[in-house]
Formats: sequence, structure tokens, C-alpha cells
Amino acid sequence: MNETLVIKEIKDGMKGLFTKKRLVNGMKVLELDGNYFPYPTRTSIQIGDQHLEHYEGGHVNHHCDPNTKVIVPNFTSPFLVAIKTIEPKEEITFDYESTEEELVSPFKCECHGKLIVGYNVFQRV
Repeated sequence: MNETLVIKEIKDGMKGLFTKKRLVNGMKVLELDGNYFPYPTRTSIQIGDQHLEHYEGGHVNHHCDPNTKVIVPNFTSPFLVAIKTIEPKEEITFDYESTEEELVSPFKCECHGKLIVGYNVFQRV
């Protein structure tokens, strides 16, 4: 596990990924490596047409105004990069609708109550 990050319980068995140190805009937060599947799971992160299961990545929660985003470079592992300053003890988040075509478990966003389903679910034929 990354020594800068820690998984903590938030509420009712829900966990999140938090930073122990200050992270600045543009800093790599977490390299995402693990097993790829042709189908989504509740904790996978969609990378192209595959779905990556990564232990720490599976604890990164959604936020509509996230502090990280997923970067998929050529020839190296995808990673989360800070898109604003993240202070110690702050939760690491990204916008699920920026990567997920369709969520296995849609949910009402705590930001504003909008149903989060994925970015492309209603455009299917």
C-alpha cells in the first residue's frame, strides 16, 4: 500500500481513500495497477473498454467536484493525478462519470442528489 494514502471508514461500513500528506495540483496520487476484466464491477475503474480492479483505487469515492482525475498514458499504467491541492486527512475523489460508461451500482450523489449512472448509458441503441 502507498505510504502516503490510507483507507478509512467514513460511515456505515463505507470506506474512502485519504491522504496523509499535502498533495499539489499535477502530482501523481496513485498508480493504478491490478487485474483487468471485460465487465464492470462495483469497485472497478473503466480504462478504455476494460475494467481495472485495484485495491486502493476501489476505495476512491465519487465527487462531482473531485480533487483527482484518471490519466491513461500510452504504454504505462493509468494513475490518479491531483487537479487541485489536497490537504492532509482529505478524502481522495474522482468523478465516476468521467470514466464509467455504465455503473454496476448506480447511486444518488451526496453532492446534489443526482443519480450517477455513467456517462453513456442513455446513448445505447
